[in-house]
Amino acid sequence: MVDNYTIYLVNQGVSKKVFWCFLERPQELVGNPGVFANSSASLAVRPNAPGTNKFVIPAQFIVGAGASNNAVGLGVQVISSITSDASLQDTWNALYATVPPNEGPDLQKATTKAPASTIALVTNKFDRAKNENNNWFSNQSFGVETDSGFMGMSWAPDPQDTTTLTPKLSFYISTGSFGSNTLADWTTVSNDAARIEAPKDFLRNECTVTLTSSGDWVVTPGKPSAMMLSNDADLLTADDMLSLIGTVALSKDLATGDKAVDKLVSVKWDDSAAAMAGDGETFLTGTVTVATVLGAGFAIFILAGVTFDISGNTEGQTRVRFSYRGNRSIEAIKSLFQAGRDLLFQ
Repeated sequence: MVDNYTIYLVNQGVSKKVFWCFLERPQELVGNPGVFANSSASLAVRPNAPGTNKFVIPAQFIVGAGASNNAVGLGVQVISSITSDASLQDTWNALYATVPPNEGPDLQKATTKAPASTIALVTNKFDRAKNENNNWFSNQSFGVETDSGFMGMSWAPDPQDTTTLTPKLSFYISTGSFGSNTLADWTTVSNDAARIEAPKDFLRNECTVTLTSSGDWVVTPGKPSAMMLSNDADLLTADDMLSLIGTVALSKDLATGDKAVDKLVSVKWDDSAAAMAGDGETFLTGTVTVATVLGAGFAIFILAGVTFDISGNTEGQTRVRFSYRGNRSIEAIKSLFQAGRDLLFQ
């Protein structure tokens, strides 16, 4: 059975955003200017929408071939006319005709196996120049097909060429201006985007991508905390319960008015931050980056029940210097700092 990976979408901004999902290129296609990002998977998400917004992505790759009057290029809409599910070590023959007449291609699975962990696309002999001179353009695609649409990449194939790909399930989530199945360049797709890699960034095949009020991206393994709160507590796992305990506690603390909750974006440890204090305690220092601008007067932050001291003024900052002194191990402290976790500042 094919695994499904679910990406939940959360919009903490003030306006509705259209979220797009793109599949990252296999390494063999990186640097090839003739390969373009291609996606029809998009969802419009309102700010703090109460419903569920998600992409459900099967771990099932597809190959595609097509021909039309549209040349493969930036801003051109490309939809392959024939597609097939593809498994690792498959070799697929993409068979294109030479005009006249204008004729669509065919895809046939070959008996020859591709190298381990790869999928091969073999193009037959055809007259590409003659076809294009007659306004008939071939295309080839690779990606995944979801309920929300196709996400992958497209290019113009050369005759008698073999393209061997090492697929990977890595994705970009972006809110750029894109069109359905309209080819885009990779710089536009990947800039100001969240990158998600399966299975590393998922918990039980689920992760949450949050667009914060300051325009930053936060990727958190598992379901959104709001969704876990709405579930029957008897069905929650231990990981869910730990996450919820932190969320509920932070929500209660907010009511005091002199505290603030922010999301952890990243942490940078000082090079020398592996020292043990003279009394045997652990002493660590570093800089934490949070999702939104902080106010003034915060002296500490609390992460997963552990208190960290803040040095310097926090007003107008998203980067804060901090230190820890206590009896927890270095490894235990560093393991707490996971992107997307809540920090309570006070």
